[in-house]
Amino acid sequence: MRTFSTEGPCDPARHYHLPAAPRLAEALRLVDEGAYFLVRAPRRTGKTTTLRALAAALLSSGRYAALVASAEVAEPLGADLARVEEALLASLRLSAEHDLPPELRPPPFPASAEGTRIWAALSAWARVCPRPLVLFLDGADTLHGAALRTVLRQLEIGFPRRPASFPWSVVLAGQHDLRLEPFAADDAPVRPGLTGPFEIALSPESLRSFTEDEIRALYVQHTHETGQAFDKAAIRAALEATAGHPFLVQALGRELVTTVPRAEPIHKAHVLAAVHHLIDRRATPIDALAARLAEPRVRRVVEPLLAGTALVARAHDDDIRHARDLGLLAEDDPARIEGGIHHALVPRLLASGIGRAVADDPARFYKTDGALDVETLLHAFAVFYTTHARHLVTDAAYPAVAPELVFLGYLYRTIEHRGWASVHWGGSHGRIDVTLRVPLANGDEQQEAFVLSSRRKGEPGVKARALGFLEDVLDAEELTRGTVVLFDRRSKRAAGERVKLKETTTAKGRPARVLRA
Repeated sequence: MRTFSTEGPCDPARHYHLPAAPRLAEALRLVDEGAYFLVRAPRRTGKTTTLRALAAALLSSGRYAALVASAEVAEPLGADLARVEEALLASLRLSAEHDLPPELRPPPFPASAEGTRIWAALSAWARVCPRPLVLFLDGADTLHGAALRTVLRQLEIGFPRRPASFPWSVVLAGQHDLRLEPFAADDAPVRPGLTGPFEIALSPESLRSFTEDEIRALYVQHTHETGQAFDKAAIRAALEATAGHPFLVQALGRELVTTVPRAEPIHKAHVLAAVHHLIDRRATPIDALAARLAEPRVRRVVEPLLAGTALVARAHDDDIRHARDLGLLAEDDPARIEGGIHHALVPRLLASGIGRAVADDPARFYKTDGALDVETLLHAFAVFYTTHARHLVTDAAYPAVAPELVFLGYLYRTIEHRGWASVHWGGSHGRIDVTLRVPLANGDEQQEAFVLSSRRKGEPGVKARALGFLEDVLDAEELTRGTVVLFDRRSKRAAGERVKLKETTTAKGRPARVLRA
């Protein structure tokens, strides 16, 4: 029986998958035209799976000798050109031995001077191969500097000799756009970008995220093999949580089919629970996401989004491009982080260090029926913030939202293994909304709503606006009471200098707590 997979390229015999060719239909046309082009997409979006499927389709057509080889084997070799060339040629030969019939495999590669070995090897292969060669070089962006430059120059030199004496089509695939790669010789000025035949680049939209219909088509494969169905609301919830990212869609599917008994159909509630489990495990296709968020160029994009300001407009185009290359930012405007999983992970990762500093025992905040005592929590946070705010806020990596992250870190620590926090941020309203859900002993669920906002110099009426935002949250969640946490960021007040908790009412007469910090 097949399974959902997050381990790497999908194997159709072992994994549920979608046909790859439609995701890069334009690539087939470019190959037929003999183009040399780029394919760029974030990691774990199905790029390698798609390239392999395309190569297999081209090979089975009988028209081409198509092969996918990895350039990543040469990454550790840096600028050692001789060893880089040897590694790339070994990757070509090993891939050909595995994926091509004997009559299409390369001959022994000829000896050649350093800096010409790729050119010589591909020329020798093209001259004896009975079909035009099509080469997909995966992970091409793992090569840098002189190593990348020499490979590209050899491909450029051989390009006019195709197909009789050089590959008919070459595709360089990776996470980053090689056209923006800064090339520099030793002690020479940096000169931007790619020259030569690689003028065409297929954007990540070509390897787009799955649609709702495609998620349904993927999940229904499990239904056909096991009889376990997904209802319509579950598919919609899966799309909202993953934004259709192939890795997250597969990870969510795997979580669902391993936690929901096979005899039960899968509903929206199952999806929401599985999403919380993935968030708890920090499941993400982005390698070392926490470290990425600490990068200055990522912070310059994410911080204004978290703060709910329009200052993301000031972010440099290169910073936006980098965040999109990572798969963190949506490919189109407005700048945003798509999908409930990533949307929840960003503040959670940024606030994780705060939790390590919270010495309060979370058990003290819960009543005998399992309910969270919000007032006790707020009083305890007030003491924590008064004691530690000066250092936690002053030294924060994301200063624009430092107090909010302190509160979130305290909250995450409080509800760990006891409930869930849904954190909503973004837009340009200057606040973060939090909805807590805590299971009770009798099977019911406690819900609590918070609005986090900051008051800065020259911004009157912040409390009234925050109460208005809280009203919106209470309406959406059908709640009768909520809390505003208002941080005073005016320079004349030190962080945590004066903390007060008061009761008030919203414009519609709902009771509300206001914590001023």
